[in-house]
Amino acid sequence: MENVIGYHCAPALAGIKASNIVACYKDKGYNVNREISRLNNELNSRKIYLEPLCESEKRVLVMVYRSNVLCKALKNEEVKSFLSSLGYPADADLHTYIRILKKRLINEDFPHEIGAFLGYPMHDVYGFINHRDEECLLCGEWKVYKKPEEAQKMFERFSACRKALAGQIMKGHSLSQMFCIQNTNI
Repeated sequence: MENVIGYHCAPALAGIKASNIVACYKDKGYNVNREISRLNNELNSRKIYLEPLCESEKRVLVMVYRSNVLCKALKNEEVKSFLSSLGYPADADLHTYIRILKKRLINEDFPHEIGAFLGYPMHDVYGFINHRDEECLLCGEWKVYKKPEEAQKMFERFSACRKALAGQIMKGHSLSQMFCIQNTNI
């Protein structure tokens, strides 16, 4: 499971993205919820969290984030206003925002405001909600509706981060070793 989380969530683990989400499948030979608990025990001291957002018979959708980075993203005035327009409290704390997002994942159609939690530019969150595939200028980590050059640079940065983290995992390093232990040899 660390390989899956490390690869798909590398930008959030590294603190260059507000959060990432990944589907962890239950039939892969490990107990997903036990692994999430273990990783939280190891990583929370570095303000890295794995939050199960929703669960089905086959998988658990997990959000990985650094609390300080996600808090900063959600405190952005445009993001706060957007979330408030969808029924989120104007000045909620991080746990309240996540609790509401979890409820919306269970009780409603997919809540596309998740893009704000993932740190996507708000103009692209609005673009996706209002246009879906129409007027999309670039498709990568997210669908881009404005500023494709800036988005492409971010996509490349996220890709380089994934490649670097995957390389460390291939060398046998755990997420805890990479993010919790001060080791100059890694």
